[in-house]
Amino acid sequence: MLQTVLAITRKDLKILWKDPRGLGSLFLMPIMFIVVMTMALGRLFGPEKPGVPNVVQHNVPAWALFGLFFISQQIASSLLEEKKLGTFRRLQVAPISRTALLLGKLVPFFLVNLAQVATMFAVGVLLLPMLGAPRLAIGSHPFALLAITVAASLSASGLGLLMAALAKTAEQIGGLGSMLVVTMAALGGVMVPRIAMPRSMQTVGLLTPHAWALTAYQDVLVRGAGLATVLPAIAALLGFASLFFAVALVRFRWD
Repeated sequence: MLQTVLAITRKDLKILWKDPRGLGSLFLMPIMFIVVMTMALGRLFGPEKPGVPNVVQHNVPAWALFGLFFISQQIASSLLEEKKLGTFRRLQVAPISRTALLLGKLVPFFLVNLAQVATMFAVGVLLLPMLGAPRLAIGSHPFALLAITVAASLSASGLGLLMAALAKTAEQIGGLGSMLVVTMAALGGVMVPRIAMPRSMQTVGLLTPHAWALTAYQDVLVRGAGLATVLPAIAALLGFASLFFAVALVRFRWD
C-alpha cells in the first residue's frame, strides 16, 4: 500500500507544482494578511503584557491557520476533478485499496500545509522585524509547535474530504468552502482575538478547530508551554479530524 500512496502522492505533487499560481496563492495570501494586519492593527494591541499575545504572536499563527484550512477547498476541488475524469472508477478496477487512494490524494496537501506553516513562522521571524514589528520568538518547544501543526493539518484534510463528500459541483465547493473556512476562522479568533470577544462567543469558538489550535500555538509562543501542556488541544484537533473523516467517508461517493 505504501508504494501506491507514494506513487499517487508524487503524481499530485507534480500537478500542484505545474500550477504555480494556485500553489503560490496558498502561501502569498496568508503572508499578505500577516503583514497587512500586523502593520495596520499593531497599535490596537498596545504595550506588551506578560502572558498576552502581542500583534505578531497573534497574527502569525492566526493567519497561518487561515491558510492551512483554506487548502481544504483545494482538496475538495481536486477530489471532485478526479470524479469528473473517472479516475476513481478506473483506479478501483486496479488492485488499489480505497484507503491507499484517499491517502495518496491527501498526503500532498498535508505536506503543503507543513510548508505553509513553516513559511508563515519564517515571516514572523525574518520579515516582520524588517518592517518594524516585534520578532516572533519560536521558544524552546519546537516539537510542540510541530505536533499542533500536524493535528491542525489533519483536521483541515478531513474538512476538505467532507466538502468533497457534500458538494457535487465546483460552485458548491466554492460556496460551502468559503462559508465554512471564513466562519470558523472568525469564530476561532483568527480575525479578532478571542480574548476580545464576549464570553459567550469565546465558548462558541471552541466548536472550531481554529480556537484550539490558535490557543495551543500561543501557549507555546507566549507562555512557554511544552508538549504536555498542549496535549488536550491536540486531542481536540484530532477529534475534529476524526469527526470530519468519519462523516465524509459515510457520505463520499466514488463515482
